[in-house]
Amino acid sequence: MLVKLHISSGKKIVSIADKNILGKEFEEGEKYLNVSKIFYSGEEFNEKETINSLNGASSINIVGKESIKFALDNKLIKKENIMKVNGVPYAITIFYAE
Repeated sequence: MLVKLHISSGKKIVSIADKNILGKEFEEGEKYLNVSKIFYSGEEFNEKETINSLNGASSINIVGKESIKFALDNKLIKKENIMKVNGVPYAITIFYAE
């Protein structure tokens, strides 16, 4: 998995993507998914490193079969919140501070 950390308006955003779909674009009807290198090209992390990178994140953008499986296995997302474009799964998780 590729993991990239972004800071925007003081908030930490983590992108997680499968390496094999980096730089690709997917379309299905009116739906469009761009796995852009600018946003998703990060470091290759194992599962433990990925979990550690999520500490303090306000949101996570996840794309690709392997990355979605990781997110499901670690209860970061629910199956019903997974969307697909041309068979490629993706999900966004937003954490709210209380």
